[in-house]
Amino acid sequence: MLGLRPVARYLERLIDQGTRHVTKSPHGDGLKKRIRLTNGLSLFGALVLFASIPWDLVQAPPWMLAEDIIGGVVYLVLPLLNRLGYLTASRLLCIVVSNLIVLGNAIFLGHDSGAELVLLALVVIPFSLFDLTERAPLAFGVALAIAGLAVAHTDAVNALRNTSEGFSPAGYHGYSAVVALVGLLFTVFQTSLANARAERALREDIKERQRAERELELTRQTSVYSAKMAALGEMSGNIAHEVNNPLSAILLRAQRLRRLVDKDRLDTEAVTKTATDIETIVHRIKGIVDALRSFARDAPQDPLQPGSVRQIVRDTVELCSQRFAQHSIELSVGPIPEDLYVDCRGVQISQILLNLLSNAHDAVEHRPTRWVRIGAEADEREVRIAVVDSGPGISPEVVARIMEPFFTTKEIGKGTGLGLSVSKGIAESHGGRLTYDPTPSNTRFVLTLKRTRPTERDLLGSRPIKRAT
Repeated sequence: MLGLRPVARYLERLIDQGTRHVTKSPHGDGLKKRIRLTNGLSLFGALVLFASIPWDLVQAPPWMLAEDIIGGVVYLVLPLLNRLGYLTASRLLCIVVSNLIVLGNAIFLGHDSGAELVLLALVVIPFSLFDLTERAPLAFGVALAIAGLAVAHTDAVNALRNTSEGFSPAGYHGYSAVVALVGLLFTVFQTSLANARAERALREDIKERQRAERELELTRQTSVYSAKMAALGEMSGNIAHEVNNPLSAILLRAQRLRRLVDKDRLDTEAVTKTATDIETIVHRIKGIVDALRSFARDAPQDPLQPGSVRQIVRDTVELCSQRFAQHSIELSVGPIPEDLYVDCRGVQISQILLNLLSNAHDAVEHRPTRWVRIGAEADEREVRIAVVDSGPGISPEVVARIMEPFFTTKEIGKGTGLGLSVSKGIAESHGGRLTYDPTPSNTRFVLTLKRTRPTERDLLGSRPIKRAT
């Protein structure tokens, strides 16, 4: 067994000759398979011819001995042609040589030799050596074998038969049947083996792609989370002011009540007014906290469900209105119908709007005219939420790249370049889109989502939206 291993490795190297010339292409693996099969058939043909020499030397005509030697040498040359890069020529030569050898036997030995069985096998073999897209060489190989069968059946070649006395061509019938059977089995085996390799490679490729997709999805989720945390960090200082101011107002009103008690000057009207003011301020703080808690939760696995556009916009504005007020930027919300709902994850849509508002804030912060407006319009199928600011628009060169990950026009340290690309991915995961609208003179981004009908529960749970300035 140890002595056979070097021989097996050598034969394997011979069969692989020429595969390095196959360039990377959609048909590369298939061509490698066919080159290996050509080399294997060539070695098989050489083995058959050289093994026939002792038999033919004893009883066959001299021309058959020459055929064995010349044909065997030609077969051995074919792997060399593949090694040199003549991939199509080697396959054509393999078919031509095989057909000529068998046709010669059919002509000079007659029907009794069984050579026609081998010609039948040669009709099939071109389909293993050539792809269906290689129509010309494939058709040539099939036509050559069929033509050989036709010639072998004609009586016109009988005069060419020249065999010595005592020689019986029928002795080759079984030999030809075995060669035809082995040739077909070898072709089928090599084809099946190559297909198994291709399937194994395909399975590995699928596994690799699935692994890459999992890593990509993990990266995308990490990017979404990072962008959300960056937005939360940016909002934290503003939210502190947003909450501290109402708390200061509550403290002042509580102190006022204490002073009234100390002076024994309590009256119903003053207490009622102060209590009403405190209740209003507490509701405002609660709204801010609820919006922040909703935004901070992780929601990529939540199912899509009807979400009120008014409520989503309201929650988003609650989180950033103080920041706009601090920099004297007018933030306004246009009228949004109560029954305007979209199929969404509300937290993620709020993240998109918050990113657009943050970008708009940074864009107009140092301009003489500073305003940002949110509006919504809809038709039967879609809802379009627009964020417009007083900026002069975006140049076409920047628009072409603005949705790319890590591309930003902000100063170093002010932007990650992930906001718009992550927002675009979120919109597309909802079956919608996030686009820049170049038609107005100002900067306008539009978030388009699928419209849906609210349920009774949705309508009962909706709250009125406040205009933010």
